[in-house]
Amino acid sequence: MIGTSHPRTEDHRLLTGRGRFTDDLGPTAYSCAVVRSPHAAAEIDVVDCDRARAHPGVVAAVSYQDLPPSMRRRLPLLIPHHDLTHPRTGHVLAHREVRYAGEPVALVVARDRYAAQDAQELVRVRYRPRPAVVGLGAADRADHLVHPDIPGNTAARHAQHTGDVPAAMAGCAPPAPPAAGS
Repeated sequence: MIGTSHPRTEDHRLLTGRGRFTDDLGPTAYSCAVVRSPHAAAEIDVVDCDRARAHPGVVAAVSYQDLPPSMRRRLPLLIPHHDLTHPRTGHVLAHREVRYAGEPVALVVARDRYAAQDAQELVRVRYRPRPAVVGLGAADRADHLVHPDIPGNTAARHAQHTGDVPAAMAGCAPPAPPAAGS
Protein backbone atom coordinates (compact mmCIF):
# COMPACT_ATOMS: atom_id res chain seq x y z
CA MET A 1 0.00 0.00 0.00
CA ILE A 2 2.79 2.43 0.84
CA GLY A 3 4.49 3.93 -2.18
CA THR A 4 1.69 3.11 -4.63
CA SER A 5 -0.93 5.41 -6.08
CA HIS A 6 -4.49 4.98 -4.84
CA PRO A 7 -7.19 6.59 -6.95
CA ARG A 8 -9.51 8.88 -5.01
CA THR A 9 -13.16 8.12 -5.58
CA GLU A 10 -14.75 10.81 -3.42
CA ASP A 11 -13.48 13.95 -5.16
CA HIS A 12 -16.04 14.26 -7.96
CA ARG A 13 -19.10 14.17 -5.68
CA LEU A 14 -17.52 16.60 -3.22
CA LEU A 15 -16.37 19.06 -5.90
CA THR A 16 -19.73 19.03 -7.64
CA GLY A 17 -21.76 19.64 -4.47
CA ARG A 18 -23.12 16.11 -4.26
CA GLY A 19 -21.24 15.13 -1.11
CA ARG A 20 -23.34 13.85 1.74
CA PHE A 21 -22.50 14.56 5.36
CA THR A 22 -24.12 13.49 8.61
CA ASP A 23 -25.50 17.00 9.10
CA ASP A 24 -27.39 16.55 5.81
CA LEU A 25 -29.42 13.68 7.27
CA GLY A 26 -31.80 16.16 8.88
CA PRO A 27 -33.58 16.46 12.20
CA THR A 28 -34.92 12.88 12.18
CA ALA A 29 -31.42 11.34 12.29
CA TYR A 30 -30.47 9.67 15.54
CA SER A 31 -27.55 10.91 17.62
CA CYS A 32 -25.14 9.01 19.78
CA ALA A 33 -22.99 9.62 22.82
CA VAL A 34 -20.02 7.48 23.82
CA VAL A 35 -19.31 6.58 27.45
CA ARG A 36 -15.53 6.68 27.81
CA SER A 37 -13.25 5.40 30.53
CA PRO A 38 -11.84 7.97 32.93
CA HIS A 39 -9.04 5.50 33.76
CA ALA A 40 -5.85 4.76 31.84
CA ALA A 41 -5.84 1.18 33.16
CA ALA A 42 -8.65 -0.64 34.92
CA GLU A 43 -10.63 -3.83 35.00
CA ILE A 44 -14.33 -3.46 34.25
CA ASP A 45 -16.60 -5.18 36.76
CA VAL A 46 -19.99 -4.01 35.49
CA VAL A 47 -21.42 -1.86 32.71
CA ASP A 48 -25.09 -1.16 33.49
CA CYS A 49 -27.05 0.52 30.71
CA ASP A 50 -30.55 -0.14 32.12
CA ARG A 51 -31.22 3.40 33.39
CA ALA A 52 -29.96 4.85 30.10
CA ARG A 53 -32.25 2.55 28.10
CA ALA A 54 -35.24 3.76 30.13
CA HIS A 55 -34.49 7.44 29.49
CA PRO A 56 -37.00 9.21 27.19
CA GLY A 57 -35.86 9.38 23.57
CA VAL A 58 -33.26 6.60 23.88
CA VAL A 59 -33.28 4.09 21.05
CA ALA A 60 -30.44 1.89 22.34
CA ALA A 61 -27.74 1.78 25.00
CA VAL A 62 -25.14 -0.93 24.59
CA SER A 63 -21.96 -2.27 26.14
CA TYR A 64 -19.65 -4.99 24.83
CA GLN A 65 -21.95 -7.68 26.25
CA ASP A 66 -24.89 -6.33 24.18
CA LEU A 67 -23.03 -6.50 20.88
CA PRO A 68 -23.82 -9.28 18.41
CA PRO A 69 -21.06 -11.91 18.13
CA SER A 70 -19.89 -10.50 14.79
CA MET A 71 -18.98 -7.21 16.52
CA ARG A 72 -17.20 -8.79 19.49
CA ARG A 73 -14.03 -9.58 17.56
CA ARG A 74 -11.01 -7.35 17.87
CA LEU A 75 -10.75 -4.54 15.36
CA PRO A 76 -8.63 -5.40 12.32
CA LEU A 77 -4.91 -4.72 12.28
CA LEU A 78 -4.67 -2.02 9.63
CA ILE A 79 -0.94 -2.05 8.98
CA PRO A 80 0.59 -5.48 9.59
CA HIS A 81 4.37 -5.50 9.83
CA HIS A 82 6.84 -8.36 10.09
CA ASP A 83 8.49 -6.74 13.13
CA LEU A 84 5.27 -6.93 15.17
CA THR A 85 5.79 -9.83 17.53
CA HIS A 86 2.61 -9.22 19.54
CA PRO A 87 0.15 -7.19 17.44
CA ARG A 88 -2.89 -5.96 19.37
CA THR A 89 -6.00 -4.04 18.50
CA GLY A 90 -8.93 -3.10 20.69
CA HIS A 91 -12.61 -3.89 20.51
CA VAL A 92 -15.41 -1.58 19.37
CA LEU A 93 -16.37 -1.25 23.05
CA ALA A 94 -14.03 -2.21 25.89
CA HIS A 95 -14.16 -5.83 26.98
CA ARG A 96 -13.22 -6.71 30.59
CA GLU A 97 -10.64 -3.93 30.87
CA VAL A 98 -9.59 -0.53 29.61
CA ARG A 99 -6.05 0.30 28.60
CA TYR A 100 -6.25 4.04 28.00
CA ALA A 101 -8.21 7.00 29.30
CA GLY A 102 -11.03 7.72 26.89
CA GLU A 103 -11.44 4.13 25.67
CA PRO A 104 -15.10 3.61 24.58
CA VAL A 105 -17.03 1.50 27.10
CA ALA A 106 -20.68 2.00 26.08
CA LEU A 107 -22.72 3.73 23.39
CA VAL A 108 -26.09 5.47 23.70
CA VAL A 109 -28.26 6.15 20.63
CA ALA A 110 -31.17 8.55 20.98
CA ARG A 111 -33.61 10.62 18.94
CA ASP A 112 -31.55 13.77 19.55
CA ARG A 113 -28.15 14.64 20.95
CA TYR A 114 -29.56 16.06 24.18
CA ALA A 115 -31.30 12.80 25.09
CA ALA A 116 -28.16 10.88 24.12
CA GLN A 117 -25.97 13.04 26.34
CA ASP A 118 -28.41 12.92 29.25
CA ALA A 119 -28.68 9.13 29.00
CA GLN A 120 -24.90 8.81 28.69
CA GLU A 121 -24.69 10.15 32.25
CA LEU A 122 -27.02 7.35 33.40
CA VAL A 123 -24.73 4.51 32.30
CA ARG A 124 -23.04 3.07 35.38
CA VAL A 125 -19.61 1.50 35.07
CA ARG A 126 -17.77 -0.05 37.99
CA TYR A 127 -14.02 -0.10 37.49
CA ARG A 128 -11.14 -1.56 39.47
CA PRO A 129 -8.30 0.82 38.61
CA ARG A 130 -4.82 -0.59 38.04
CA PRO A 131 -1.49 1.21 37.85
CA ALA A 132 -1.18 2.88 34.46
CA VAL A 133 1.88 2.59 32.26
CA VAL A 134 2.73 6.22 31.58
CA GLY A 135 5.66 7.18 29.38
CA LEU A 136 8.35 5.26 27.55
CA GLY A 137 10.49 4.82 30.65
CA ALA A 138 7.66 3.14 32.58
CA ALA A 139 6.82 0.98 29.56
CA ASP A 140 10.46 -0.05 29.21
CA ARG A 141 10.83 -0.87 32.92
CA ALA A 142 7.69 -3.04 32.59
CA ASP A 143 6.81 -2.73 36.27
CA HIS A 144 3.22 -3.05 34.99
CA LEU A 145 2.15 -4.62 31.70
CA VAL A 146 -0.35 -3.03 29.34
CA HIS A 147 -1.20 -6.50 28.00
CA PRO A 148 -0.40 -9.38 30.37
CA ASP A 149 0.66 -11.65 27.51
CA ILE A 150 3.14 -9.18 26.01
CA PRO A 151 6.44 -9.54 27.86
CA GLY A 152 8.19 -6.30 28.69
CA ASN A 153 5.45 -4.17 27.04
CA THR A 154 7.19 -4.77 23.70
CA ALA A 155 4.92 -5.43 20.75
CA ALA A 156 7.66 -5.12 18.11
CA ARG A 157 11.40 -4.90 17.65
CA HIS A 158 12.57 -2.72 14.81
CA ALA A 159 16.01 -1.24 14.20
CA GLN A 160 16.62 1.36 11.53
CA HIS A 161 20.01 2.88 10.80
CA THR A 162 21.05 5.45 8.25
CA GLY A 163 24.67 6.37 7.78
CA ASP A 164 27.45 5.81 10.28
CA VAL A 165 25.79 6.51 13.64
CA PRO A 166 28.88 5.82 15.83
CA ALA A 167 30.99 8.23 13.73
CA ALA A 168 28.32 10.92 13.88
CA MET A 169 28.03 10.54 17.65
CA ALA A 170 31.81 10.67 18.06
CA GLY A 171 31.90 13.97 16.13
CA CYS A 172 29.35 15.64 18.42
CA ALA A 173 30.42 18.26 20.90
CA PRO A 174 29.99 17.29 24.56
CA PRO A 175 26.92 18.76 26.25
CA ALA A 176 27.34 22.23 27.75
CA PRO A 177 27.44 22.40 31.55
CA PRO A 178 24.27 23.72 33.20
CA ALA A 179 24.04 27.49 33.63
CA ALA A 180 24.87 28.86 37.06
CA GLY A 181 21.90 28.92 39.42
CA SER A 182 19.88 26.26 37.58
